Amino acid sequence: MRRSIRFSQATEKTTDCHSEERKRRRISPHPLEFLSGAWPGMLHFVQHDKRRAQDDRKKLSAAFLPAVFLILVSIAGCPSFAPQPDHSRFFTLTQQVETESEAKNSGLDQVFLGVGPVRLPGYLDREELVTRVAQNRFEVAQNDRWIEPLEDNFSRVLAQDLYALLRNERIVRYPWPNSRKITHQVEIEVLRFEAAPGQEAHLAARWTLIDSATKQPLTIKTSSLKRPIKNPSKEATVDGLSEVLADFSREIADAIRSIIKQR
Repeated sequence: MRRSIRFSQATEKTTDCHSEERKRRRISPHPLEFLSGAWPGMLHFVQHDKRRAQDDRKKLSAAFLPAVFLILVSIAGCPSFAPQPDHSRFFTLTQQVETESEAKNSGLDQVFLGVGPVRLPGYLDREELVTRVAQNRFEVAQNDRWIEPLEDNFSRVLAQDLYALLRNERIVRYPWPNSRKITHQVEIEVLRFEAAPGQEAHLAARWTLIDSATKQPLTIKTSSLKRPIKNPSKEATVDGLSEVLADFSREIADAIRSIIKQR
């Protein structure tokens, strides 16, 4: 009896040990068993995170590429980034008077003529050529310009025309130095100096011929002169303005000759 009891007790102890071992295994699995059980979940998490990163990149590209495209288009179309050809053309008035004979201008060698000041209306005081297209409307050329200020160009060519008409080198433009002893001075206020392409050039001006010694006006006159323009080109238009300026110089030269003859 004692032996059987002891055996049974030993068996029970052995059985209890195996039970405890099995419980421990269930509670604390082997590291390899843990990894093998957790790996599918970890793999799913990694794949999910990778797909989310790809989706984020696609969304970023979808938002970024149109902005880049617009920037490139704006740069390509912006004139400040691409060199633009210069279409400017520059014009000048020119002398249109032929030199007169010396015999016709005898007695004018005592004249020392000062030309100016010349005053232009505000709408002509600009670089661009101005064309009258209606009684109260003008066009300002975008690419056609005077090579020098029109006031300087006007007075310079007028002085050249007067020299050719009077055969007198003693003609100076305003302002002249005090050392020059001017005998006569012509002051000019331009009222109109413009053209309608293909039609006519028009110069209107008030001018005064002054005796420099007495400061008294010798002649006060308003001139209105017109010349037809041969064709609508800007070259023909400027030629027409030069010709009407030459006609104006003839009026001034005739007034000077008349005064000299009276004396």
